[in-house]
Amino acid sequence: MLIKSLTMIDFRKYELASMDFGAFTNILHGENGAGKTTILEAIHSLAYTRSFKTRLDADLSRHGQVGYQLKGVFTDHQENDHEVRLKVESARKKLVSVNSKNLTSRAQIIGRFPLVSLTPEDSELTFGSPEIRRLFFNKLLSQVDAVYLENLQTYARILKQRNALLHSYANDGTPIDRIQMSTLDDQRAKISAQLHEARSKHIAEFKKLLFAAYAELEDEKSLKMAFISNVRSTAGELEGLYRNAYQDSLAEDMRKGTTTRGPHRDLFTFYLNTKDLRKFGSQGEHKLVLVAIKFAEGRFLETFLGEPPVFLLDDLFAELDVKRSTMIVESLKGGHQIFITATDLADLRHHGLELEGDTLQIIDAGKMQANG
Repeated sequence: MLIKSLTMIDFRKYELASMDFGAFTNILHGENGAGKTTILEAIHSLAYTRSFKTRLDADLSRHGQVGYQLKGVFTDHQENDHEVRLKVESARKKLVSVNSKNLTSRAQIIGRFPLVSLTPEDSELTFGSPEIRRLFFNKLLSQVDAVYLENLQTYARILKQRNALLHSYANDGTPIDRIQMSTLDDQRAKISAQLHEARSKHIAEFKKLLFAAYAELEDEKSLKMAFISNVRSTAGELEGLYRNAYQDSLAEDMRKGTTTRGPHRDLFTFYLNTKDLRKFGSQGEHKLVLVAIKFAEGRFLETFLGEPPVFLLDDLFAELDVKRSTMIVESLKGGHQIFITATDLADLRHHGLELEGDTLQIIDAGKMQANG
């Protein structure tokens, strides 16, 4: 997969800008505030209907404007072109089309145009809360498993209904309809078992790719990863275990006014030399693990989708020494389209990036904005 061209209208600082991209390495060059990251945001928004920096479309509209438009042409490995258009007309109206066919849900585009983004915001994946890691793996698995995505959406709807009942009880004293609660938990137990099985299967494959990727970058430390279910598996049928766990936790849920057990509380934890990375890892160790996660993400997507993803790399070399940076650059030269942001081209060369040749294109983000 690669993106050949991009047009932005009223997106962030860009009033109107169109650009073509090279099939291999694209350097987005410019001073801070020139709009380098905005180009990455636009590409991500076309593939996933939202930015990696914000979920609020109002944040993306140019100052004084309501809404924005994006158009991109993607090319798959069979050299078929796909035109994606995204038009936001208001906070409640977003139109997405692929090859002039309007989409009715995000699910219809998830996994079609695989991307891997590595941005400063991604540091929260190893530093941040368990919810951030759950979101990452939900997004990843949803791209390769349509049933997983459907189950995830169904589970979210059931959880929203259940929490509304619990909230009304805990805050207003509204009696809980036990029959309705039991029905919701029966439905939730069935979906939970399916989510658990899919996570277990896919995470086992992801781990292999992650450990291999990390070993390419670091041979002195050992990386491990754990998927820890909020409902511990013991002997017995999985759906029944979830159903029993939900019955046992109902009293606590009523007291707290929220649902305390289920896949929405599962944990994904990384360990470096048996120590919890989140608690004990240095800045450099976090960055190296994050790069390995992103490499594994790309290989996972390519394995299941049969399509090499596009890599969006913002501030790639921060916290990395030259040796590791050179190794990363070499690892990325595998036929993928890559976007790298840079304020200093000399610094890129210092970190091992060749800035000459037919496989590289340099785009001046500030000039694009000025010509818009």
